[in-house]
Amino acid sequence: MKESIEPSIYGLVDGDLLGRTNLLRWIREFVRGSQMGPGYYMEFGVLNGESMVDAYRQLRGCLSHLYGFDSFAGLPELDASDQRGAALMPSFYAGNFKGMRKDLVFESVVNACRMPRERLTLVEGIFSNSLPLFDKTQLVHQGVPLCINIDCDLYSSTLDVLGFIEDLIVDGTWILLDDFWTYRGNPNFGPQKAFIDWLRDNPRVGATPYGNYRGFGRAFIAYRKMETD
Repeated sequence: MKESIEPSIYGLVDGDLLGRTNLLRWIREFVRGSQMGPGYYMEFGVLNGESMVDAYRQLRGCLSHLYGFDSFAGLPELDASDQRGAALMPSFYAGNFKGMRKDLVFESVVNACRMPRERLTLVEGIFSNSLPLFDKTQLVHQGVPLCINIDCDLYSSTLDVLGFIEDLIVDGTWILLDDFWTYRGNPNFGPQKAFIDWLRDNPRVGATPYGNYRGFGRAFIAYRKMETD
């Protein structure tokens, strides 16, 4: 008998590795059971919008609005903190992962979801530039952040995002770190290090680990720390 050298697919079929779609389905039930909604979804690192489509399809009925942030020009220039780990992730270099233009992504998401156009906002720019200019007062009437998907690959970009969302988070906000296990799993680099540093230095927000998904991702449920913590 010839030995098979292909990996078994049964683990994926049986659900041993949690996929993004099933994770979002559970988040929907979590939101409903906790009576959190309606609220909004945020994504940092949109690329061509596939994950935003998935999020809308699984969370619709709970969502008031979707916000997507991306440079739409690929990864930014790596700063010193990102360059230190570059050898562990050679594909993370400036300009890589450039997808479609912002207007094309907008049309793609709206059409795929058959959603009202006014329910989607896309913000273009490098996070360090665009996030400080975003007017958070527009979120007041959108409820609370139900799910925040962070898919921006780099330590510096992830830290920019975490600082931006800090005052938005409520008990039960899901944080999805799509690239948590990149850099060969080394916690001294990338999004994993950014998340560790942010939680360590943050007196107001904590996060309970939920589980891994799609191989490289890790999901957390955030909470507001008590003043006595």
